[in-house]
Amino acid sequence: MEHFQFAIKLATKRKELGVTQEQVAQYVGVSKAAVSKWEKGQSYPDITLLPKLATYFNMTIDALLGYEPQMTKAHMRKVYATLAEKFNKHSFAEVQQEMEELLAEYYACFPFLLQMAQLYLNYYKQADDSGAILQRVDELCQRIMEHCSDVKVIYEAEMLLAYVKLEQGQFEQVLEILGEEARMQYGSEHLIAMALSMRGNQEKAKEILQVSMYQHMLGTISSATNLLQYEVENPSHFDETVQRVEAMLQLFTIQRLNMNAGLVFYLQAAAGYIQQQREQQAIEMLEKYCQICLNIKFPIELRGDSYFYLLDNWIANNIHLGAQAPRDEQSIKRDLLASITKQPVFASVVQHVRLQKMLYRVAQYLQIEEEIV
Repeated sequence: MEHFQFAIKLATKRKELGVTQEQVAQYVGVSKAAVSKWEKGQSYPDITLLPKLATYFNMTIDALLGYEPQMTKAHMRKVYATLAEKFNKHSFAEVQQEMEELLAEYYACFPFLLQMAQLYLNYYKQADDSGAILQRVDELCQRIMEHCSDVKVIYEAEMLLAYVKLEQGQFEQVLEILGEEARMQYGSEHLIAMALSMRGNQEKAKEILQVSMYQHMLGTISSATNLLQYEVENPSHFDETVQRVEAMLQLFTIQRLNMNAGLVFYLQAAAGYIQQQREQQAIEMLEKYCQICLNIKFPIELRGDSYFYLLDNWIANNIHLGAQAPRDEQSIKRDLLASITKQPVFASVVQHVRLQKMLYRVAQYLQIEEEIV
C-alpha cells in the first residue's frame, strides 16, 4: 500500500513539474530504470534518498510518501459510518481487525482515536470478549489524555474512560477521573456572546446562546431522568419530576429535536413505576415511548428546529460525528423495540393488551420481523 501511494505521488509530482525520469535520477544519484520502477510500484527507494527526493519536489517526506497522520473531519465521519454499518453485516472480529489497521495508521490522530473508542463502546457487547474491548477503549482514552493537546478532545476522552470504568464496576476510578462534586457552571457562553456582539457579529452571538440553551436544556432533562431511579421511594417527588420533564419535552418538542432524551426518560419513568407497583402509569410511559418511536424519521440525524435555528452549524463543526447517528440504522431499530420487549423489568406489563397494540405498531413501522413477546 505504501509503495503504491509513493508511486502515484512521485509520478504525479514529476509530471506536474514537467521533468523527466532521467532528470530525477541524476539529481538523486540513481539510474533512470530505478526511478521508473519506483513510479510503477515495483520497488522502493532507500530511506536515505527520501530527503533528497522531498527536497527536489519541494515536499515534506510525509507528503511524498502519501502518509496522512491526521484524518479530515469529513473522512473520519465517513469511516465511522462505514464501520458502524459493517457491524450489522459482519462479525465483530472482522470489523475489529479493520478498525485496528486504521488505528495503527492514524495513531497520532487523536480525534480519530476518540471516534474509534466511541464506536467500540457502541458495539462492544457483540464481541466474544467484551471485557477485552472495554480495555482497548481504556487504552485509547489513556493515549489521548497523555498525548493530545486539544482540551475538548481530552475532556471527551475522560468522559468515555469514566463510562468504561463504570461498566467495569470500578466506581472509585470514576470518582478519581470526574471528582465527587457537581461542577460549577460559570456561564462563559454569555461572556463570549457579549464579546462577539461588541465585535459586531450578532449572528454568532445568537448561535452561542442558542447552543448554550440547547445543551443546558438537555442536561436538565438528563439529570432529572437519572434522578428518577433514586426517587422511587419518594412517590410525590417522583411524580413531580415526571410532570416537569414531560412539560419540558412538550414545550421544546424534544421528540423531534433530540428523540433519545425522550426515549430514555420514558423508559426510566416506566421502570420506576414498575418498582412502585403502579403498572398503569408504567404502561402510559411505555406507550409514550412507543409514540416517539412511531415519529422517528430515518436516517436519524441530529438537527436543530424552527426555534433552535442556528444549531445545525454548531453540530456540524463541534460534534465529532456531525449530524449522523452513532450506530447503524438496523441496530438502532432492533434496540428501540428490545428496550421494552427484552427487558426483565417490563415483563409484568409487556403482555398488556394496550401495550401489545403499540408494540406491534412500532414493529411494523420499523419493519422489524420479531416476535413481540
